[in-house]
Amino acid sequence: MKKLLFSVLMLLITINYSFSQSFDWNIRAGINIMDSKTSGKDVSVLYHAGAEAGVRITNFGFYGEALYSAHENQYGGDPVGYFVPAILMKGYMRKILFGEMGGALALKIDDSGIPDDTRNPESIFYAFAGMGLHISKFDLSFRANLKQSYAIMQVTAAVKF
Repeated sequence: MKKLLFSVLMLLITINYSFSQSFDWNIRAGINIMDSKTSGKDVSVLYHAGAEAGVRITNFGFYGEALYSAHENQYGGDPVGYFVPAILMKGYMRKILFGEMGGALALKIDDSGIPDDTRNPESIFYAFAGMGLHISKFDLSFRANLKQSYAIMQVTAAVKF
């Protein structure tokens, strides 16, 4: 069993050094666009910020992401804060264009007596997909989640280090 684990570990390290072009990490920030449930508003625009890190292998990248994301309180009042860890894959087409898809878990971090339901969910998992532009050290991306009952679109700018 130890030999098998050692062999698998050595294989992963070899593949990483053989095919990996780069280890990427970046700082991200942008806006969240949501359908507003509050009377008098059609659309709610709030913000998100965080970091992303991962490995790019030829035309694909595998990344982990951690964001703080402010969402509209669907009952009115102050925005609701979420910690959103995500796993995503990016496919790089051409030199500057990429597509991305993955999954995220929205964990409510503001505990202000807001009920946990479909309007302000706790521990909601959702899939997302999007497109973006990669220019030098900057990324600009548009992403939409694929959960219709709690729709969020994100426009994000990122600086790579």
